[in-house]
Amino acid sequence: MDRLNTEEAVFLLKMLVETNTSNPPGNEKLLADKISGYLSGTRAVVRSVPCGSGRASILAKIQGTGERKPLILCGHMDTVPFGKTARWHFPPDLLTEDGGRYYGRGTSDMKSGLAALLYAFKKAAAHPQMPLGDIYLAATADEESQGLGAQSLMGRLPLQNGIMLIAEPTANGIGICSKGTVWAHFMIKGKTAHGAYPEQGIDAIHAAVELHQTLTGFCQTYTDPLLGPSTCTMTEISGGVKTNMVADCCETVMDIRTTPNLENTVLIEKIHAACREIMAQYDGLDIQINISNNREPVAVDPMQEPVEQVAAIIKTQTGNQPAYKGIRFFSDASVFAGNCTQLTCMLFGPGREENAHIVDEYVDKDAYFTSIVCYNELLHTYFS
Repeated sequence: MDRLNTEEAVFLLKMLVETNTSNPPGNEKLLADKISGYLSGTRAVVRSVPCGSGRASILAKIQGTGERKPLILCGHMDTVPFGKTARWHFPPDLLTEDGGRYYGRGTSDMKSGLAALLYAFKKAAAHPQMPLGDIYLAATADEESQGLGAQSLMGRLPLQNGIMLIAEPTANGIGICSKGTVWAHFMIKGKTAHGAYPEQGIDAIHAAVELHQTLTGFCQTYTDPLLGPSTCTMTEISGGVKTNMVADCCETVMDIRTTPNLENTVLIEKIHAACREIMAQYDGLDIQINISNNREPVAVDPMQEPVEQVAAIIKTQTGNQPAYKGIRFFSDASVFAGNCTQLTCMLFGPGREENAHIVDEYVDKDAYFTSIVCYNELLHTYFS
């Protein structure tokens, strides 16, 4: 396998960035079809797995001899929306090179990582020999929202005995743990009253604030050396009728991020218990709960052989020991590893997490090429 064809690497990143997969609506099938075309003519078996109208994930496999554990390369195809394009100095839907950087929506999160995976996977799929273990490529849809693409691939991947690398932005460090996520929606119904006689009503907004304070305090008791504390952020709130009326209704949303020592099931039990306790304080108060996103925290032991192997490859190719990182955002790892504790899952990609979702999103040119070289070398070990 050659080490790096920069023209092909740039072509591949350009293809990904200039295919608009902003989520919503996603439209990842547009890119899935292009990826299928890119892999055509190789020994890889490629399947498109639908997960909604205009949406699909890609699952590709290079059959191995079974002497080593299966290796799964994973990256998502969707991005967040462009936002106000007038604020961009570079067109978000075009790949632009400037000052040693590639600009465009998704360059950091995570089309540069996906491009690196694709490049290395295609080179492996063109190898004349069979690899020592099966090699999979999973290009998922809807990672930025509900994880529908990853969910559709759950039963199609050898997770129980597999090694997975997800090319999320880690600045070419190794993500060994990541926070989980719970999005909790609350509909709180109280009782209206004159603002001069608040004791005659039940203030739904006050109940929302009390609930938030309770959950925040609970979360702060769980912390991780790399990730910091679990957090509870009230991200949306609306309620009330008029300035001089006690609010009889309030709707609020809380974005809760959990550390590996706080299981989401424990958190959700606490949410229900906190709501029961607050309702017991105010006769007639009612709180309805809806959990719209439930992604478990993920962690892997850095002393595991696959993690050490990836670290050794990065050190050899870059001359530097890679940093072990905690990742605060959720990824497809929470779907795959969160539902399969025997999966060895780590994150490694060229983007930077602070560049994700921003105006003038970019990836460093050298970091992108370095990640390709590292992924090439990793897959090369499967033919040794």
